[in-house]
Amino acid sequence: MISFWIPYYYLKILIYKNILHHKDLNMKIFSLILALLLSLTFRASFAEEEKKFLTLGTYTYGIHHRMENLLPLSSLLQEKLDGEYKVVTVSFPSVDDLIQAMLQNEVDIVFISTSGYLGYLEQAQDFDIAGALIDDSGSSSSYRSVIAASKQSGISDWEGVMKKSKDLKFSFVDEKSTSGFMFPIKQLESKNLIPLNEYFNSIDFSGNHMKALESILSGDSDLAAFGANDLHALGNRKEEINILWISDAIPLGPVLVSKTIEERVKKEIEDLLHGLHQTEPTVFETIKSGWVEAQHASRFEKVNLAYYLEFLK
Repeated sequence: MISFWIPYYYLKILIYKNILHHKDLNMKIFSLILALLLSLTFRASFAEEEKKFLTLGTYTYGIHHRMENLLPLSSLLQEKLDGEYKVVTVSFPSVDDLIQAMLQNEVDIVFISTSGYLGYLEQAQDFDIAGALIDDSGSSSSYRSVIAASKQSGISDWEGVMKKSKDLKFSFVDEKSTSGFMFPIKQLESKNLIPLNEYFNSIDFSGNHMKALESILSGDSDLAAFGANDLHALGNRKEEINILWISDAIPLGPVLVSKTIEERVKKEIEDLLHGLHQTEPTVFETIKSGWVEAQHASRFEKVNLAYYLEFLK
């Protein structure tokens, strides 16, 4: 709130002193000055309360809250909207917490994972897709999912998994993880190994990709699902595991905008995103660096729900 309290306070003291030392100062003038200052204070307070806000939200992964990756975009968007809106950036502790904020209309613009987006759609449809990062590089280190086995398990192929499944411990990342759960589940469905609790001895959720991978390196788990980026970081230690499956490239999560946002503001957001790689390449690269899976993305592009559903067929 813009405050006039300090000058108001000191001016009041000054006027009182003049009243005490200059009896001819008209008390009516003093009253008028006070009224004017109070009016300015209330007007400033009202103007601040009337100021519009947009909340840009995302989720934290591990120790990465991604605030520093999105703050430049927030500042740029605020500038593009000519200061009409104050853009506030927040990071929620998890995808689930972000979804709850969406359901409670606490956010207006959202950077969410693919799995999180599809999970949200099971509960509500109050957000539209403004765009998504596109990776059409075809690189082997693009966003992919991996299922691998510990060599200590004696499993080297799917036939071995199906024969011994009831004796195997399977480690996933999190139920809201795209590459660490959702896509691996689709692969297991194709092998008729669902429901998990009927086909495997035990199921574990490690909380992050590296921990899932480490569980088969140590032999604590027999099987694990995780993102391919952690596999590429292994170097020579890849020889300590047997890779059973690597997915095709997975679509990167969308940027969503609330349906309550004015259409002209939605268009400003979309136009900004779609041209960001050309008009503000530094801001674009800063956003990408918040998601390791986005390293090969070249641009934001308008997509729809069908774009995501196609990858799940």
